[in-house]
Amino acid sequence: MTPGSPDDDGAPAVRRRVLVLLNPHAGRRRSLTRAQARLRTHPGLALDLVVPDPADHTAQLAAARTALADGVDAVVVRGGDGMVAAGVGLVCDHAEATGRLVPLGIVPAGTGNDLARAAGLHRSDPGAALEAVLRALENPAAPVRRIDALRLTVTRAGAVVERRWAANSVNIGFDARVNARANALGVVPGPLRYLAALGLEARAFAAVEMGLGLDDGPVRLERVALVSVQNGPTIGGGIPLAPGARLDDGRAEATVVGPLPTAGLALLFPLVYVRAHRLLRPLRTERARRVRVAVPDGVPVYADGDEVLPASHGGASVEVEAVPGAVALLG
Repeated sequence: MTPGSPDDDGAPAVRRRVLVLLNPHAGRRRSLTRAQARLRTHPGLALDLVVPDPADHTAQLAAARTALADGVDAVVVRGGDGMVAAGVGLVCDHAEATGRLVPLGIVPAGTGNDLARAAGLHRSDPGAALEAVLRALENPAAPVRRIDALRLTVTRAGAVVERRWAANSVNIGFDARVNARANALGVVPGPLRYLAALGLEARAFAAVEMGLGLDDGPVRLERVALVSVQNGPTIGGGIPLAPGARLDDGRAEATVVGPLPTAGLALLFPLVYVRAHRLLRPLRTERARRVRVAVPDGVPVYADGDEVLPASHGGASVEVEAVPGAVALLG
């Protein structure tokens, strides 16, 4: 079928201009090629695809921003949580600049896929996830799901040094260290990678003093092991640290874990897996629209599996705000 030609039922194909973001390291290359072919040949759709080269991620995002400015009907992201966060950032920045919310389609193909899990998307079958996105694209008037996103602002000495969006979680302290270690354990699959990193990091970690403030309340100093601000209920490929979190309630869930001995840290996420972590007294979860954390030097910050601040950053203030309905989700 050529673009714009009728489909098998004789109906004219729907023409859409779609920006496609790919992570060549998420999933097998053969599957990646099949996904591109399916996008180009789906009956009932005539897609004008804009596919920036994924080899250079910075150049890919620059080209994507240009395509959004030129006008697209949808953005489709294939990859893990980091690529999903990139797609969320693109559509949210575009909406803030122009007032136009471009729908986002997600084809999960990473190791964690926590945002996809929270949204109920196909995680074990990227082909099925792609078909769901294509069905939504066939009908330009099809309803989309509005979900929240996390706006992350980093300041130093009172000056904003970075703004970005997170899709699922912002992790500060011990869980960020585990995230960094997990990223280095590329040969270990999925959640096992996170648990292996947990065991390695627990032996040398100590709680530190951070400042924590919720909404318009004061920032109070306390010794903590970690602060995890979540949009969805899981981190690390399915660890239900904040099981009550929802993508569409306009709130984030901030989980704070106080000082724990090495054995307690090593048991933290295994207990979370079986939903017995409430037995750990230093753990609490609070719901807020805005979470502010004063992060001392030596404490890393991660968002959706990617580094925001390295361990050595000189100290910073991190604000995470849940923005209601910031993303229009296809499929």
